[in-house]
Amino acid sequence: MKQDEILKIVEEYVKQKCINDSSGHDWWHIKRVEKNAMLINKDEKANEFVIKMIVYMHDLYDHKFYSGDSSAELKKTLRKLKIYESILEDDINNIIYSCVNLGFSSNFDNKKELSKEGQIAQDADRLDAMGAIGIARTFAYGGKKGKLIYNPNVDNNITQKEYKKNGSNTSLDHFYDKLLKIKDSMNTVTAKNIANKRHEYIENFLDEFLNEWNGIK
Repeated sequence: MKQDEILKIVEEYVKQKCINDSSGHDWWHIKRVEKNAMLINKDEKANEFVIKMIVYMHDLYDHKFYSGDSSAELKKTLRKLKIYESILEDDINNIIYSCVNLGFSSNFDNKKELSKEGQIAQDADRLDAMGAIGIARTFAYGGKKGKLIYNPNVDNNITQKEYKKNGSNTSLDHFYDKLLKIKDSMNTVTAKNIANKRHEYIENFLDEFLNEWNGIK
């Protein structure tokens, strides 16, 4: 089976799985990440097929939605779609390892070593958590999880274990737990340049939010 055929099968499967998601991890998130990844790869020139496979599948068994063995489920999915035997073993290992280890919480204390393809997919995914879209996704996810917008009396000092289990205490806390830290975690030059601009947008938003919250303006 050709790589284009494999990608179409996986793309359609993932689309059906997440098309109605309202947490910010929907199909359009996947497509934005794909666009980011292809932009980054213009300079990096890594394996496009592997990058797209990682992008398409990276949220399928994320810890936020699944508590089992993500690696095993990803392999099971590839077999269920009858494409496992059509993919090189090294590529399968790369795809699965990257999907399991590219997430922010997986790298909370120690940065995981990823392949070039994994790094590109990771950068592309993290860019979608920044800027105007990142802000929108933060409040969408917070609302889905029943989080308050903000509570200044809640302690924001949480551990990796607490973050991985329950996420940030409030939606605004998520900016400090994750969004403001993303800029310095980028792997590629292209992503770093884009992240700098989106980071500034987030900082400006927080200034405005807190000024309004405190009745300053």
